[in-house]
Amino acid sequence: MGLAQLVKLSHLNAEQQEVVDIIGIDNYRDLIDKYGGDRLYIPKAKSLIPVAELAYEIRLRRQNGDRNEQIAHDLEIPFADVRKVK
Repeated sequence: MGLAQLVKLSHLNAEQQEVVDIIGIDNYRDLIDKYGGDRLYIPKAKSLIPVAELAYEIRLRRQNGDRNEQIAHDLEIPFADVRKVK
């Protein structure tokens, strides 16, 4: 049992507790064991998804009857980005 296993919610600040709310305390402890002390960058989803795949998803949603406004809202991207896709 490593020291990370002794970490409790009361030891964490508000931002750390928000991460625990998403991934759970056991997974947070695993992160501490693996990456503790390192800087960890978590990219936004938009930077991970290739433009061609995003455009495909937008076209597919349009074919299913979704409006541009709804697509932008659901995918959390600017309306102008959705409108650009032909």
